[in-house]
Amino acid sequence: PGAGYASGGYMSDINVTGGLGMGSQQQFFVRNTNMKGFQGGVWNYVIVGSNGAPESHCSNSGGAPITNIAETPVIVEKPYIVADGQSYKLMRPKVEYNKVGPTPGWENSDEIDFSKVYVANEKDTAAHINSKLEEGLHLLFQPGNYHLEDSIKVNNADTVVLGMGLATLIPTNGTPAITVGNVDGVRVAGLLLEAGPQNS
Repeated sequence: PGAGYASGGYMSDINVTGGLGMGSQQQFFVRNTNMKGFQGGVWNYVIVGSNGAPESHCSNSGGAPITNIAETPVIVEKPYIVADGQSYKLMRPKVEYNKVGPTPGWENSDEIDFSKVYVANEKDTAAHINSKLEEGLHLLFQPGNYHLEDSIKVNNADTVVLGMGLATLIPTNGTPAITVGNVDGVRVAGLLLEAGPQNS
């Protein structure tokens, strides 16, 4: 019956109110999670910055081999969107150091009003999207295939570029799908970068 769990994966920034029964999972990575127990599994696990995890060991006696690292040295979680019933907010998590367990609530995120976010759709050209970035807006890609005649160019510090669903950037003229200038704090997440008809 345990074969239905196979075969490996990843979880992070989660508060598990019970224990984890890993079944036949293999090569599993757990980061910044609270749990009340951990059992089962085969082959190897890496657990970082998680409460309730078993100690490191290298043998198969007593469960799968486990590497347990007490703290996540430095991490920044992925940006996300929240709604309060009247408006949307883009949340930009702050950098965390020596993190143990999940981030509690939204306290560790900067809130960006959607008036400062451009929501792109797959009919937009790279030139149009870049003009919005140049205005200082953050960028949210709706799901879709974006056939881009030029690179998406992120040149403002602390800009968030976030894809929803399977937002896919496809260069059509051999340029990189996205470039980030020599600026700090840019977050790029949730995007697929696909090969185009020309090598890029």
